[in-house]
Parts: sequence; structure tokens; C-alpha cells
Amino acid sequence: MTDGVAAADAVAAAVDAHVGVAPEQVHVRMYRALDPIPDGSADGSVDGIGDHRGLLGDCFLIRLEAGEVRSHILIDCGLLLGSPKAAERMRAVAADIVSTCAGRLDLLIVTHEHWDHLSGFSQAADVLLDPAKLAIGTAWMAWTEDPADPLANSLRTRFDRTGFALASIAGRIRDGDTPFGPDAARSKLGGVDAFMGKPVAGSSQNRPRLTTRDILARLKAGAGEVCYLRPGETRRTPGPVSLPAYVLGPPRDLPLLFRDTPSAVTPETYLDAPTVDGGQLLRLADGGLPDPARDSPFAPDYCRFTIADMEARLAAGDGDDLRSCEFLRRHYHGTAGMADWQKAAMDRRRIDADWLGTAGAMALKMDSDTNNTSLALAFELPDDARDVMLFPGDAQVGNWLSWGNQAYKTPDGSPVTIDQLLARTLLYKVGHHGSHNATLAARGLALMTNDRLFAMIPTDEELARRQGAGGWQMPNPRVRAALKAQTGGRILRNDRRYPSAARTAAQNERLRADPDVTAIPQGFLDRLVETDLFLEYPLMEGPSA
Repeated sequence: MTDGVAAADAVAAAVDAHVGVAPEQVHVRMYRALDPIPDGSADGSVDGIGDHRGLLGDCFLIRLEAGEVRSHILIDCGLLLGSPKAAERMRAVAADIVSTCAGRLDLLIVTHEHWDHLSGFSQAADVLLDPAKLAIGTAWMAWTEDPADPLANSLRTRFDRTGFALASIAGRIRDGDTPFGPDAARSKLGGVDAFMGKPVAGSSQNRPRLTTRDILARLKAGAGEVCYLRPGETRRTPGPVSLPAYVLGPPRDLPLLFRDTPSAVTPETYLDAPTVDGGQLLRLADGGLPDPARDSPFAPDYCRFTIADMEARLAAGDGDDLRSCEFLRRHYHGTAGMADWQKAAMDRRRIDADWLGTAGAMALKMDSDTNNTSLALAFELPDDARDVMLFPGDAQVGNWLSWGNQAYKTPDGSPVTIDQLLARTLLYKVGHHGSHNATLAARGLALMTNDRLFAMIPTDEELARRQGAGGWQMPNPRVRAALKAQTGGRILRNDRRYPSAARTAAQNERLRADPDVTAIPQGFLDRLVETDLFLEYPLMEGPSA
């Protein structure tokens, strides 16, 4: 027996030693931290029941029970940068996690390095990162976080360059080191800041906090064991009660890892999106200024003179194109003596800063590439149907497509395909808050044919609409419609309240008027446990067969 085989057998034995029995009950808790319904609103008034505030970020606690024995699995813990009362809400979530698991997590799963999946470990660091308050037995992360993996290290270098470039551009605009005002940074660069946890120029979020990289380092140091998972592996979740887990992604194939949009020939998601070249931005980040001769959107033949030429000709009072120069200064460049509304009208006519829109696309590309590094897992339940819980993180197109590129085996060694796992999916944790390119169509949702399929969407639709220049659709209308059709309406969102016997008839009637609630069968909702802090649903409620 070689040393490598002996070492592998020793690891396998160590893993088996702390993996326990199959659960008799499985409960999934999706955190949200809604504001409480105000006093005096028992009649179901708009003020009392209509204000929704979800959690635009992921935080799920899975409780496995076998008799009196329990295991707890936490999958991510965060919310979007700029969310209202973020620290207060995440501290409430942290307190509930510690209370529910009695101060010990058997398994922490970190899907990827985004603020909306990790912020709780900063906002409640004194709780979640204190081993005396919360002991973390094992942490699972994707191979992309493995410091000993050369490919993972090269990816981090690539992401760091883009991230530092965007931060540098925002800083230069903020400090007046470019011809553009700070509003350009807020409108063009805000997307990456919200997910990466880096303050945008001029934002109110510029306060000390752990970065996502800091958080990952603290979690690695504090967990009893850290495992970096690779696609195709089958593991059992650690703890006295456990489940088989199939590692689906992220892929180690770079073309797939960086594929976050569908192909032009065969769209795989519910909306197409363009890609972008950020060469101009990288030059700006490296200290350069816009070069009219190189950065103009028009061909050189159409450039008659520069702004400097215009000012020189006007100062001289003669020369070619004097009338054109006077017109351009009056309507595009001269602001002396103008009222604010006139200056605003002039700004709207100018396009010299429009190329900064590339920054927003570049930020979203970086966001999508990071999403594609998500640790995607399928957990198999021990019921007769061998139902599956699918937690894909924020996996995008390439991650999903890669799932069919590897063979899987059950814990007893029997082969199983990705199509079989998708067909048996009972719970789908919807990727990236329901955005357009984090749920595949033909190779994803269409294959989830379990007649009891339901979906959980962690989102705050109203907050999402206020992000970036044009707002985000989370959930995307096409994704929402497809989910409703595939699940028969069984969709739970953490920015919604639901009808129940605990509410008044007037409240239930008002809630049923919500199109996101109308189609849900009441029999499905009768099993839902709802509080202001979380929604919890039982996937198994009794002894397994």
C-alpha cells in the first residue's frame, strides 16, 4: 500500500468516525429578520401587514434530528451591503443560530466570497467568530478557497486585480483626480461594492468592518476542520446525524468557470446578458486619464478639435470653427452664470463620461465570475423517494452546465446522474435571489420534476429595485413565472408574510391578494413555521422508512 493510499484511507476513516445516523426529521430555516407588525394592526391594515423587508442575502440553518439527537448545518450568513438596519438584523439572526444549535455547529458551509453571504460574520463577529459562544466543528468550502491549490491561487490573483482596479477608479473619482464627479462612481461602480463589501466612493458605508477575505481567514482558523470540496465528490455531512452530499460545482474547467451568460445559439437561462471589455478602466485604475484621441467613441475623421483647442480658439477670438466653438461652450461646456437646472441640462447632453458605464458592466462581470465559484451541493434525504435538497449558492451558467461532466456515486457506491438528482429535487434554494442567469432552464429547472417540488428565495425585491443605475430584478419575472409553473405555486420568499390560522381573516385575505402568495396551496402553508426572524419548513417530519 502506497503512502498516498494509506493517507487517503486514514482521512476516510477519520471522516467516517464522526459521521452519524440518518435523520428522522429534517427542517430548513431561511432567515429574514422582518420588522414586527405594529401594534393595533390586527385588522390587516396596509400599514400593519403590507410592509415587507426580506434579507437580500443567504442564511440557512438545517436541523437534522434522530430521536433526541440533533445536528446543525449553517449555509452562509449575510445580507447585501446597504440593507436597512443590517447589523441589528444580523445580530438577531446570530443570536437565534447560537440558541438553536446550543452553541455548536456541526457543519458550516461557505458557498463563495460575497458580502451578502458572509456579512453576518463581521456584523456579529463577537458571537459567530467566538468559539466560546459558537463552536464550528467542520467548515466546507469550494476548492477555489484552497490555499494549496495553484489554480485557486491564480483565480484569486485575477479577481484581486479587477477588484483593486474598480476600487482605485472609485477612489480617483471621489478624490477629484479625473474629469468626472463622484456621482459617476456611485452610479457606475455600486454593483460590485454591494456584493464584495467594499465601500463605494461617497457612500455612507465607509466604516470599519471585516472584508470577505478577512472573514474567510477567520473561519478557516476557527473551525475544527476545513475541507475544500471538488466536483464529483460524495461526502456525508459531519455530526451525530448526517446526510449524503453530492458536490456538483464549482467546475475546474476555466471556460465553464467564467461562463456566466448563455450562448447566442442556445440560451440556457431566462434572459441574455452582454459581456464587456474593461481595458479603458484598467488604464484609468493604473493612474492614466482619459485620452480623447484614443478613448473617443467616434472615428478620428469625425473629431474636428479637442476641448483644449476650443478654449484656445475662443481665447484668441478668431480662427476656424469659431461659431462652432461658441455653440459648444454655450450648450455643453460653459457653466458660468448658469442656474442649477441649466447645468443639469448641460450635463445630460454630455457623453464624455458615458464610457464609465463599462465599469458597471465590469463590476457585474466580476460579480458573476465570483458567483460561478459557488460551492453547489445536493443533499439526499433518507425517505422512500430519496428526495434531494439542492443548494447551488449563486452558481451561474457554467457552474450549472458542468454538473453533468462528472460521475457521482451514492455512499454505497451505486452510480447516480445529475439528471436523477435534479428529478428528485424536493427543495430548490433559488440561486442569486432569483436573478436571470442563476437558474438554468432546460438543463436545470425543467429537469426538477418532483411533484412535491418547492422553492425558497432569499430576497428583498424592493431593496433590489433601488440598486445600481437601473435596479435589479430579484426575482426576475421570467424566473418567477417558471418557478411558479414548475412548483405549482409552492414558493417561499423571505420578503413575504403568509396566510395562517394565527392571523385574522382580514389579514389572510389581504395576504392572499399578493400574486406571489395567491397560487400557494394552503395545505402546503399549513406546515410552514413563520416568525419575523425566519421561515422554517419541514422536509421530513417523522421516522424514516
